[in-house]
Amino acid sequence: MARRRTLFILLSVLGLFLVGTVVVLSSITYYLSIDPSAYLTTDEVPILKGHTRWNASEHGQQERIPRILHQTWRTETLPLRWKGISQECRDMMPDYEYMLWTDDSSREFIAEHYPWFLDTFNVYKYAIQRADAIRYFVLYHYGGVYLDLDIGCIRPLDPLLVYPVILPKTIPVGVSNDLMFAEKGHPFLDQTIHNLATFDHNWILNYPTVMFSTGPMFLSAQYGIYTSSHAGAQGDPVRILPKSLYGKNAKEGEAPDTFFSHFYGSSWHADDAAFIGFLGHWGKVLLWLGLIILIGGVVIMAVPGKQRRYTLRRIGGYDVLFPRWSSRTGQWHFHLPRSEASSQSDSIPTSPTYTDGYDDERLPFEMRPVSPASTESSFAGDQLAGRSSPLTETFRRVRNRVAAFTHAIPDEVPRTPHRPRRNRFSRGYLFFLPAIFTTQPSDIEAGPEPPIHG
Repeated sequence: MARRRTLFILLSVLGLFLVGTVVVLSSITYYLSIDPSAYLTTDEVPILKGHTRWNASEHGQQERIPRILHQTWRTETLPLRWKGISQECRDMMPDYEYMLWTDDSSREFIAEHYPWFLDTFNVYKYAIQRADAIRYFVLYHYGGVYLDLDIGCIRPLDPLLVYPVILPKTIPVGVSNDLMFAEKGHPFLDQTIHNLATFDHNWILNYPTVMFSTGPMFLSAQYGIYTSSHAGAQGDPVRILPKSLYGKNAKEGEAPDTFFSHFYGSSWHADDAAFIGFLGHWGKVLLWLGLIILIGGVVIMAVPGKQRRYTLRRIGGYDVLFPRWSSRTGQWHFHLPRSEASSQSDSIPTSPTYTDGYDDERLPFEMRPVSPASTESSFAGDQLAGRSSPLTETFRRVRNRVAAFTHAIPDEVPRTPHRPRRNRFSRGYLFFLPAIFTTQPSDIEAGPEPPIHG
């Protein structure tokens, strides 16, 4: 019974976990879903060969995003690993202004133009949070294109400058903040910078804290809020850069028209990011495995187990004893535990006692311990003695012979494994005499078995 109760509790916890996980993931997927009409297509974006430049005015369009490249790093000196990638983009588009935002210049910019955010900016726990925040502010303040240092340029970005805001699609859901296009003062960026303080929560671990306070999940939430509040309104929608034009996480040959190359730096990731990545890769497999375990457990719970045999053990504080049959003497006996019998043998007289329900039927009870033989059986299936089988009898004989060789023969070999029980106060014993004894009272014996002379 205890095992089934434990199994029930474990299955309940597993079921709640699976249901909760599915509900949370489904809600996030639904809330952060992207309208297919928001994606840019190759029909809307001219794909130029090589480093060919493109002028919007020549095609009857207007560039809404200024030609400014923004990047962030701790100091003015870029690491050699990323310096060449950054320089290649600048050489490809020399007419683009380049602005590198360091830790010091970022703080000075916030203090000068957005002092209301300076306290939040300074108390961010991780440096990457300040790097995330400054990119939203400079895009709102100046407009332009923000690129992480691990993103390279394959072709000029000129055709993308005609849209007010462009965010890249990421996996599994939402948008990323490693590449962003925005015109100056766009309402989406205005909403984003003013919600940074609201979303500033500590999620204990590095990865979720960054992701949900300033990182991609924060930006994805802002995109969901903005699109839901501007649904159906005529204006400048936020456009989404698909994998075919973004190129990140694309297999070889899957994005031949991409504008960007990716070198996957992720320098801010800590050890917990590896665990998150493991869940992202094997999450579905683990959910299916948990579902299989849950179904198997429910099946086991539904199959009726072995019925437990109940016997009368105690009634009103009294220990219940039934008579047991001895095949050696052909009579019935009451057997008391050795400790109880030895303690009572001196205090209980051997004079006849009378039992309720038997008119003047004298039963000579002698309180002496009697060790039942292997052929004895319980009248009422007393579980204290257990049941033997040929296999257990064979094992017992082998064990006794081994013990004899080692001179360690036990005084008394228990017939069943002893299960320790907590000590309980006993008021005495109740001797149950079934009605069959009333017809053969002479067969009842409460004393020790007579020795067998052979």
